[in-house]
Amino acid sequence: MSYIGNQAENKVSPAFMRETLSPDGSATYFDLIHDVPGYQAENLLVTVNNVIQEPVNAYTIINDGNNRPRRLNFGVALATTDSLYVIHRGSGELYHTPPANSVGTAQLESNLKSGRVDQFAGSAGASSNTVFTLSESAGSVNTIAVFINGIYQRPTTNYTVSGTALTFTSSLDNGDQVDVHHHTLRTTITHVADASVDTAQLADDAVTTAKLDTNIAVGGTFGVTGITTLTGAATTGGNLTVGGDLTVTGNWTVNGTTTTINSTTLTVDDKNMELGSVASPTDTTADGGGFTLRGTTNKTILWENDTNQWNINQKWTENAGSSFAHRPLTAQLILG
Repeated sequence: MSYIGNQAENKVSPAFMRETLSPDGSATYFDLIHDVPGYQAENLLVTVNNVIQEPVNAYTIINDGNNRPRRLNFGVALATTDSLYVIHRGSGELYHTPPANSVGTAQLESNLKSGRVDQFAGSAGASSNTVFTLSESAGSVNTIAVFINGIYQRPTTNYTVSGTALTFTSSLDNGDQVDVHHHTLRTTITHVADASVDTAQLADDAVTTAKLDTNIAVGGTFGVTGITTLTGAATTGGNLTVGGDLTVTGNWTVNGTTTTINSTTLTVDDKNMELGSVASPTDTTADGGGFTLRGTTNKTILWENDTNQWNINQKWTENAGSSFAHRPLTAQLILG
């Protein structure tokens, strides 16, 4: 057919096509079956209870989640009693999903069909007349048809295939003619090679928490340059090194046998320090408890249960104005 001017675009035009929609009292948007060209609200006539709605102010056209301009958005829910219909006033592409099992080789472009035929011949004196290399990989024994001297060979029974390797269960005779007909689809898309995806292939923010396993194991070094917030429990099976400040807002429990503090100054806000706080404290468990100041010879203040008194291995010096009293009955040491 001839045209005056530019030839018409090869598009299906649903112009003036009507769609009736059913509000459920909660939905604020509705997905249409046709595109609204350019996301332009003016390309759609919308009526609610037979009252024409103003484009942009009353409704907009947004992405339907599949990158198509098909979602009619009101921003507010319509009542179940509301009558809603739309009329398409612009042209757009019509998307159609073929029914299941309806796409065969006839519906495919010729460059997607693999009608290739490989031909081989048995060789006299060859060490092996059972393995031949195909020109392209076969998906399985059922994606090729194999003939020897025009006689059809049964898959698996007469031959097997692995990639491009065609293997016969019996050796060919000299002069045997082999025809292999491929019935697979050609494609330039292959699987992603191992270790081929790194940060260069990932878009920013492409990996979300929804794509992460609930249990993540890091076999090497795990570096965090920003702030890390843990909302649940954290368990480490190895050593933990903190290069900066560590603030614990809750209680801190150390279950090991040795706690070492290498700081120059230790400041404790609490004015009462408890020692020997075991599950069931007794005078026996308190025996030998106290303080040790390391030096050439250790300076100690230790409790001796048998004598019911503190043992101090160094002299005490009483400053002027201070007093020292020992009360054996209560076993107290008072420094004034």
